[in-house]
Amino acid sequence: MRFFGRSATLTPRAEQFDGRYWQSALDVTVANWEGRLGAADRAADKDARRRAVRGAWHMGLRYLGAQYSAGRPLHDVGATVMSVAASYTVWVDLESETGTPSPTLAKSNEYFISVLRLVGLAIGTGQVDSARAVLTAASKHGADALIRALATLNGVPVTGQAAAQVPTPRFARPLLAAIERPAEASKSIATYLADWPVRMKSTDWIGSLERVVPGDSYGEGFFGYWAFELAALNAEGRRAAIESGSPFVPVDLLG
Repeated sequence: MRFFGRSATLTPRAEQFDGRYWQSALDVTVANWEGRLGAADRAADKDARRRAVRGAWHMGLRYLGAQYSAGRPLHDVGATVMSVAASYTVWVDLESETGTPSPTLAKSNEYFISVLRLVGLAIGTGQVDSARAVLTAASKHGADALIRALATLNGVPVTGQAAAQVPTPRFARPLLAAIERPAEASKSIATYLADWPVRMKSTDWIGSLERVVPGDSYGEGFFGYWAFELAALNAEGRRAAIESGSPFVPVDLLG
């Protein structure tokens, strides 16, 4: 199930490395992603399928990062987004069906970040239905004020605990502020981006750039440092991100 063909020439959006590195990143991340999808198809029971599907959407996010960094067209990235979003929604359903303790957005920054990035990639590539599906599913794991605000922006009804009962993680509060106080979006986004790598410290991929040297092929997990979550914001927040000039801003997803 290949979503891209090998290209003799890549024009990377992430300029740290050349096209050879990014082709390697594409090859590795798509193979890992497809491997998880295959494992989900072969799973003999719901619990095994749940674990495989979780791996599929996590690996899918890495592949999406590599696609964007490598310079793949946005419609290619969008096609992958649809599949990764579908895996995410299936995983949420399987979590409830298997009776395992469900994760909560409020208790896992890494999970919260992953959801925000997937929503941003969906909106940024025009896959609004996928963004809505992710927000609907994520709300089952505790929708804070930010998830609720993003859901409202995209016409998604949210039920469950009141937002006041589910705290927004500290790292994400400037994003919420950009939506709640659009006139001050520039200040909020500047605050968010000033120490963005620190805000991502709970992920297993931040720091991967420092482990790669020119001439390496993909292997240390660097698939680009992009604040994909910014594409999920309101118009004022996206505009502030573009105007910030930060190297972490995926500009062509925010237009």
